[in-house]
Amino acid sequence: GMVWTSGWRLASAVSNNGGLGVIGAGSMYPDVLLEHIIKCKNATSNPFAVNVPMLYPDLEQIMKIIIEENVKIVITSAGNPKTWTSFLKDKGI
Repeated sequence: GMVWTSGWRLASAVSNNGGLGVIGAGSMYPDVLLEHIIKCKNATSNPFAVNVPMLYPDLEQIMKIIIEENVKIVITSAGNPKTWTSFLKDKGI
């Protein structure tokens, strides 16, 4: 998979070239994800997404970071997204 290469550099490059760049949070601790989101926001003014595995142990903290950093697109994987769908929709995601 792309887990070790889908950080801010790739996500911002894809977004800057017309695609939807995606930061893969699967291999990231919350503080590392926050760093990647901030760097991606500084590297592109275009939309990008964060992929969040639903089986992630720090899922609540990850979702809090996504909301606080105003990430507009979330892609879920590895589990049932239904538990977070309403929460994300209520936050405009």
